[in-house]
Amino acid sequence: MAPKKDKAPSTYLSNQLDYLNARDALKNYQSTYTSAKLAFENTPISSKNYSEVVANFQAANTKIDSLQKAFNDATDAATKRYNEEKTKKSESKTAKKTSDIQEQLNAAIANRDQRYTAYNLPVPASVQDQITKLQNQLNETKATGPTGPTGPTGVTGGTGVTGGTGPTAPVESALTEDRVTFVQKYIGNVEKTKELQQALKDAGVYKGPIDGIFRSPVIKKALDDAEGKIVDYESDGITFPNRIEALKRLASDFKTGGGPTGTGVGGPTATISNLTQADAYINAAFKTELSRDATAAELVKYRKILNDAEKKNPSRTVNGITTGGINRDQFLKTEIAKLPEFATKKADKTAITSQSILGTAKANGVTLNQSQIDSFAKRVQDGTDIKIIDKEIRGIAALGMPDKVVKLLDQGIDLDTIYSPYKNLMASILELNPDSIDLKDPTLRSAIGPDKEMPIYDFEKTLRKDYRWQYTDNAKRDVSNVALKVLRDFGFQA
Repeated sequence: MAPKKDKAPSTYLSNQLDYLNARDALKNYQSTYTSAKLAFENTPISSKNYSEVVANFQAANTKIDSLQKAFNDATDAATKRYNEEKTKKSESKTAKKTSDIQEQLNAAIANRDQRYTAYNLPVPASVQDQITKLQNQLNETKATGPTGPTGPTGVTGGTGVTGGTGPTAPVESALTEDRVTFVQKYIGNVEKTKELQQALKDAGVYKGPIDGIFRSPVIKKALDDAEGKIVDYESDGITFPNRIEALKRLASDFKTGGGPTGTGVGGPTATISNLTQADAYINAAFKTELSRDATAAELVKYRKILNDAEKKNPSRTVNGITTGGINRDQFLKTEIAKLPEFATKKADKTAITSQSILGTAKANGVTLNQSQIDSFAKRVQDGTDIKIIDKEIRGIAALGMPDKVVKLLDQGIDLDTIYSPYKNLMASILELNPDSIDLKDPTLRSAIGPDKEMPIYDFEKTLRKDYRWQYTDNAKRDVSNVALKVLRDFGFQA
């Protein structure tokens, strides 16, 4: 198995029971598999045990594959556990430190607001210094801790009590800024969290209190709802410099009667995918249909196509039953099927399927015309498993063959494999390329009769009677040896 980039150390793996059991099972079965393989490769079809040898090899091959997969899975699972434990330890330590600082910061801010700000009294320098110091410590935990929202409070650094959101330079989308980066401006700052809560409430997507406490699940849902509405604007070419400006526009809509429920309870409601959701749908469809991710330009193009379709096909809920809307996966697949690349991929897949069918036919001495090949390939495109097609081809090859051969063909063994011991001998005696020997060759076919297979020794004698043998170096040497013996017998050669 190829080495992994992120592999657990051997000391860790040596203590993982699932990994050790899978490794030992694979190692212990290796000799059994090797023996079965050698027996298959060295047993001629004329042997009375040939069918049993083939069955043993097939079973061994299946089991070795299963054991190898189990070993790979156990290694992956152990490596994943190792990385998770390693990350968890690091995150736990950082989260504990962050939580402690956050708790102290919240208490310091509450003390300042309740004792001084609420009464319009000047805040003592010592109080403000304590807050600033705690905020700096909070920022340090972000710089030294693991990336991403891993702590229990979600804190990854703040911007300071007195920092403002301020206008930012216009960007292509109000959602271009990463969500985590955006919320970092508000976490750990009571006043700024209140600003965010109020903006979301004004936009009609938040119903919680304006208390400066960053409740991650509630605010996350509100931001998701807001982003769905912002994407609706952007799909029509209306952009905003940042999320806050976009929320102001949503607040204006809400105030003038748009509201969070649109046209009213039970009315048609268009659910618009936000940027992240749309990209996920688009990439999934591209991977299924074209085996690749969408490009940046394609994401922009298909976001608009998807959002337009969602707006044109709203859903309606009556008595708890929802109708309408679109199947996003199928819709995008239909759109992608219009691309020239899709037609090329489909043609390539058809060609590969046809080549596979031809390969099976050749391996069983069956000649197919183009109409038959196209018919088989179309069935595969329509969902038929190609293994069923292969079995049908072997069924054609089985016509007129003895029961023993028919049974082997039915087990999935090609006629070329069944005849391989005779074919290899024929290539050696007649000095031919094995690949040049057709399965319809009458000499080769004579090796297996309706009642029994010809012993290898008898088949070798048959080959020496074949007209092609006289042109081989083997024949010439035999003639020279006979002539030399005659000369020696008559005393003309020492």
